[in-house]
Amino acid sequence: MPADKAITNAELEVMRLLWRESPLTLAKIRDALLQTTKWNHSTIKTLVYRLRDRGIIEPLDKYGPAQFVPLVSEDEYRSMETPTFLNRVFEGNAKALVATLCRDGELTEGDIDELKAYFKMEDGSNA
Repeated sequence: MPADKAITNAELEVMRLLWRESPLTLAKIRDALLQTTKWNHSTIKTLVYRLRDRGIIEPLDKYGPAQFVPLVSEDEYRSMETPTFLNRVFEGNAKALVATLCRDGELTEGDIDELKAYFKMEDGSNA
């Protein structure tokens, strides 16, 4: 992800709201975040406008209360962040990441079955 598109942890909270439900006005974003964080009104406004100024979200309408929508989908964000996380924490070794998830019980049997089915689809197997 280009440096100007990198999303901080605080900005990620705003994005999660917008990925779940959008468009949202600044007031609705603020109300939701005031319930889950200790941030004040100006902090939330700053986060929203920072995301807007960097082209990560945009207002739908210039008239009336702006309703913001994400310009980066959650899947796009994950795809952009995964290599950074993988390289930083696991030195680029995806197998080590999956092994850690399995060892620590983070993957359910259902998760493992879904992954097996995914890999079979990817390699063209039907068995």
